[in-house]
Amino acid sequence: MSKKIRLHYLIGDVHKGGHDLHRVAKAIQRLLDAAAAFETLMVCDDPDIGSMTFDDYFAAGLLQKADAFIFNCGNYRFNDRAEQKLLEDAVSNGTGFVFLHGDHPCYWPAAGYVPWPELEKMTGLMWREATSHGDFDDAHITVENTAHPITQGISDFDTTDEIFCTCENVWNVPLTVLASAYSDPAVISRHGRPGTGKQEPILTVGAYGKGRTVNHLLGHVWPFYSGHGLGENTMLSFVPQEFRKMLVRSCEWAATGKVEKTAQFDGRVKLL
Repeated sequence: MSKKIRLHYLIGDVHKGGHDLHRVAKAIQRLLDAAAAFETLMVCDDPDIGSMTFDDYFAAGLLQKADAFIFNCGNYRFNDRAEQKLLEDAVSNGTGFVFLHGDHPCYWPAAGYVPWPELEKMTGLMWREATSHGDFDDAHITVENTAHPITQGISDFDTTDEIFCTCENVWNVPLTVLASAYSDPAVISRHGRPGTGKQEPILTVGAYGKGRTVNHLLGHVWPFYSGHGLGENTMLSFVPQEFRKMLVRSCEWAATGKVEKTAQFDGRVKLL
């Protein structure tokens, strides 16, 4: 049997950033387990979610042993410069990096956060002053790059999600758009902001040093109904099998540059 990919899932606190990171983490863990390609270490200070706390993780020197990271921390753990440098060095030296929906405003000084430029370079597109979204609603996803291992063989699909518009490539890093969503101007957010009427990136890939990087802009799950759109506090955004496949494949590609172990994963998993 081939060796499993060592995937470290770094999870922030649940309500500080609004998005229900813990419910998302449980769902993604089920997908990863079903794919049977990963040895997944869940790192979270909540014992109901994490295999270990961040303090134990760093004390054991485990960060350097990952093949890839899923980063879903926002500003709620990686504010220590020494810890940031460990992550930077790991990715620069070849560890894969997968960034999830909801963390995009993180490390933005205008929002009151301490900047972390290297994290922004890993991610590519970030939420900044001009960024907005329509309401949580129906959206059509177009696969823009059918040759890339993550999206090869995946068809266009419909979903219900929150589409980020006009995200900014803060450091102008090279990136490739693998999939996009039409931002419908008829879908107006509770803040009165309509969609752009354009195709907006929802999945991009890039590099940071030797590390392969992936940025997922879909996957909105709120812990309660806030008025963003009906269903925003459910797992509706995780229903499409195509989205699930892209998410799981992203983790393998970030780690290895290939999609072999997860190529046949069909996304048919009961999440709740």
